[in-house]
Formats: sequence, structure tokens, C-alpha cells
Amino acid sequence: MTHGTTIEIHRSTRDRIRLALLKRISEGTYLPGERLKELALANEFEVSQAPVREAFRELEALGVLVSEHYRGTRVREISTRETKDVYQLRGYLEEIAAQLIPLSKLQKEMGSIEAQQMIMRTAARSGDLDRFARANVQFHRSIVGLASNQILPKIWDSLEIGMRSRLNLQKNEDRLLSLAEIHQPIVDTLKLGDLKRTGVLLREHAFSFLDNLP
Repeated sequence: MTHGTTIEIHRSTRDRIRLALLKRISEGTYLPGERLKELALANEFEVSQAPVREAFRELEALGVLVSEHYRGTRVREISTRETKDVYQLRGYLEEIAAQLIPLSKLQKEMGSIEAQQMIMRTAARSGDLDRFARANVQFHRSIVGLASNQILPKIWDSLEIGMRSRLNLQKNEDRLLSLAEIHQPIVDTLKLGDLKRTGVLLREHAFSFLDNLP
């Protein structure tokens, strides 16, 4: 095995761990303030601690993790002010994204978007907060991902929407069914191809969470 190949494998391992950790944080598996143990993760992924440490450093640079002496590496906690700013920016991003969706692409993916809303309804009826949160994030991420702009999904992902949504849903667990139904007008306007109206609804949906924050 050449030196270059060894470096490539190491980078691939680090990236795999980084993406797995980011997914867990986004889905609420790891909550703000929770400590991530380097050795335990190395054992889980069956690697040395080096790629785990490097993944930690990259996630820390992104502002997802924070490392402190004597406290180790933890998922960064989120302030109320930051959350308000993020929901406001999210609203505008999703409004723009909706207006940049090619109708031909939307038609192919509409079934997947509707399926995520159905999962939200089912999860709400059974009180499955985790499943609801994952479907909710995927619903919005799918819409943003359809936009004919490669930068928008990256910006949306950087806002840690999954983690913030999971925390917000915990505060509104008794309203899951009504939250699922709020997505119906968004689905309806998408099916009609009224992307301008879809964008407005997405922005209003994001802004509605601002009223629930102290």
C-alpha cells in the first residue's frame, strides 16, 4: 500500500466518523452539553483514536462541538438569541429555495416529500418524538435540496436545523399532531406548483417558532 493510499484511507475514515457524528447531533441522538468520548467512539468505529480526534477538531471548527479542559469534548449548547437568529435566517433561506425549484425536478420528488409528512402524522399519533423530528428535518431538507442552487443546502445544514428542531419539538410534544398538519398547506402549494406561495408558507412556518422562544 502506497503512502498516498494510506493518507486517503485515513481521510475517508475521518470523514465517515465526522458525518456520522454530525448526523447523530442533527437528529438529537447527542444533545447539547452531552460529552462525546473519544475512546468509546474509536472502539465503536473500530479505528484508532486519531481519526476520531480529527473529526472532533473539524466539528469544533464548524461550531458543532466544543472542547474544554477537564470537561472533554461536548456538543455545543445553543443560546436563545442564536436560536432566534437561526430560525429567522432559516425562514428566508427556505423561501428562496422554494422559488428556485425546477418544476420537473419537483414532480419526481413530490412523493418523497408527501411520505415524510405522512411519517410525521403517524409519529405524532403514536407520540414518537424521535421519528417525528427526523421526518420533519427530512421534509424541509428535501425541499431545500431541490433548489437549483448548490450552496443553499450547505448553508441550511450549517444551521444545525436538526438539533434545534429536536429541542423545540421537546417543548411542544403535546402539539405534535397539529405541527404535522401545519405542513399540509406547504404540500398543497408544492403540488400546485405555486412555489412563490410555498416559499411564503415556509418562511411563516419558521417564523412561527420565534413566538415560542423566551
